[in-house]
Amino acid sequence: MPVTNLVWLTSSSDAFTPENKAAMEGAFDAQAVWVAANVPSAPTNREARGVALFQQVEDPRVVMETAHWSSSDEHNAWLSSEKYKASSAPLAAHFDFSKLEYFHLDTDALRPVDNAGEESLLRSPVISVGRAQVPAGKMDEFTKVWNQAKTILEDFAKPQVVRSGYRVQRSDPNTDELVIFVGWPSVERHDEFGKSARFAEYANPLQAMAKSLDVKHYKRIL
Repeated sequence: MPVTNLVWLTSSSDAFTPENKAAMEGAFDAQAVWVAANVPSAPTNREARGVALFQQVEDPRVVMETAHWSSSDEHNAWLSSEKYKASSAPLAAHFDFSKLEYFHLDTDALRPVDNAGEESLLRSPVISVGRAQVPAGKMDEFTKVWNQAKTILEDFAKPQVVRSGYRVQRSDPNTDELVIFVGWPSVERHDEFGKSARFAEYANPLQAMAKSLDVKHYKRIL
């Protein structure tokens, strides 16, 4: 099963610095070398592998790292490699690892667009990342509600795309998590969705079922 690895990192300084960015660039390069040597069937292009770094708008110290893998096992092989250990060690000088968060989604969420005229998440000026906490045992019911609601969001957001996937590794045995990515031309355009005629029709069923909903905005920087 293809997965998307999501990693949230927070700068150890008061800002996200050029040194932070250079450290991440080095880690990405090391990963690409390992993938080329150990997963020859994988694309060599960074974007084709869903590899990117996004900076949060609300708190610019926070960045989100993404990558696609053919399976969790493939990603774990990279994490256990000596090359990973060597390339990740320098990050400790730039990021507060006590705030690190990471997990897999059950889909390749940042894959290329399905239809001509759409704009991919990796090329959108802004993306929103929504995290819906769903009571355990309610995933199927919530998925049905989401599949109905997302058509409203897709109609409003086009030509940007909407993608979603469930967290593979639970942090809480009583909670599942759906992560929702949406491309936007600007944060302001997303704000307009909240004022649109059909927003309540979209949001109310989701809010009624979810334990909580959190949304942040990001801009791609690598």
